[in-house]
Amino acid sequence: MKRFVLLGAIALLSGCVARHQQPPEPTPQERLIEVVTRARVAAAAGQRDEADGILAQFLEAHPNTPEAREAAYWRAILRLESATSLADRDEAKRHLDAYLADTAMTAHMSEARILRSLLTAVDSASRATDSTNTAARQAAAAREEALRKEIQTLKDELVKTNEELTRIKRRLGSRP
Repeated sequence: MKRFVLLGAIALLSGCVARHQQPPEPTPQERLIEVVTRARVAAAAGQRDEADGILAQFLEAHPNTPEAREAAYWRAILRLESATSLADRDEAKRHLDAYLADTAMTAHMSEARILRSLLTAVDSASRATDSTNTAARQAAAAREEALRKEIQTLKDELVKTNEELTRIKRRLGSRP
């Protein structure tokens, strides 16, 4: 009986000890998933700078790790999701370039290359569109100026014609 009591006490004590143990430290991959999730939630809420800051802090805390490389990729992705300007695209390109410059095996290498190529194409198309728009605006301004000059010429001719008609009316009116 003493044995059973002793075994019961040992089991009870080991159960108490087991409850007070700390949970295991999350792995770097688990931390990355948590950080990316928080950043995506912040970005979805319109807090783009906060999302970028969350990932930047992770990069600083875990430099030169595979997880840091992936955090750089996600910084580019989140920047692209909310890109509203050339500066946003440039920032995304910078993050993608840093990601692609790393020679270690990365999980999203193909996607990063494709995105980088697409950004280059978008920038080229944007420059071409800007150039075309500028040329179209200049052509429209030149056309408008030519029309103004033509209208002024027609107004001047109308004034001269009216003056000539008035002179003719006076001559005809002064004849008996």
